[in-house]
Amino acid sequence: MRNIIRNQKTTWIDITKPTRQDMDYLKDQYHFHHMVLEQLIPRSYYPRLEVGSDYLFLIVNYPTYYEINHDVLPREVDIILTKEVIVTNHLRPLPLLENLFKVCQRPEIEGEKYLEKGPGFILFSILNIFWRDCLVKLDKLNDEIEKIERKIFQGKEKDMVMQISHTKTDIIDFWRIVEPQYEIMRLLEKEGPKFFGQDLALYFSDALGTYEKVWQNLKAHKETIFALEKTNQSLLTTKTNEIIKILTVFSIITLPLVVWSSVWGMNVGLPFSGHKAGFWIVISLMFASMAFMFLYFRKKRWL
Repeated sequence: MRNIIRNQKTTWIDITKPTRQDMDYLKDQYHFHHMVLEQLIPRSYYPRLEVGSDYLFLIVNYPTYYEINHDVLPREVDIILTKEVIVTNHLRPLPLLENLFKVCQRPEIEGEKYLEKGPGFILFSILNIFWRDCLVKLDKLNDEIEKIERKIFQGKEKDMVMQISHTKTDIIDFWRIVEPQYEIMRLLEKEGPKFFGQDLALYFSDALGTYEKVWQNLKAHKETIFALEKTNQSLLTTKTNEIIKILTVFSIITLPLVVWSSVWGMNVGLPFSGHKAGFWIVISLMFASMAFMFLYFRKKRWL
């Protein structure tokens, strides 16, 4: 599906689910190079910035986050820019991009100002919306991390294992999408003002700054969740070791009872077997041995 906005300075063509007819249209109307157009239909997993003499070609991967099933998926946006034209191309609908496109269609809410400032400003606006939305999503992940941290020290280590795994997976997926675009954003800050003019230099620097906030937040979240996972595992291990220690100590304390009962259970002549209080003497020896073992472990601070 192809939508177009035009004014005297800028033409914005937004294509959703591109077809071969869309590629032919771009080639016939704007004479884009066929090697650029061939990259619009297949899915690309790598960000890219190609600087030509009269165009810029940019591939951006934007992370979308689904809280219900903890899925973080990349959404590719291909952008071709000239001094007068911007083409945005994506395989699936992108609400953020579509909302900006609708704003530009409505001059009564100052949508015209985007087109008046040219394709370079529209590119900045798209990137700015994407990265600021990422900051909002990372704030939600930060809330999850804080909940995990509180619950870890409330004795809910076992319950936190699965939640930590989900949150860690979300952060890693975000990282895989965002981190490879660092060099692209730095290069765009350098090449954008050269192509569109120095008036936009501050805008591209601001886009890079917003991206770096996303990158730094992701880095902090990544280090924090790995530290919390290690802490949670240490608490689980300590608690398990304490249980094993107690069970081991009590099994050893009760060992004399087993030994004494086994010895006096043999069908041979044994001490106190003929004594009228023999049974109570043996019982006393058994419990005295157990008490000795208990006091010995207490002295060693094993209990």
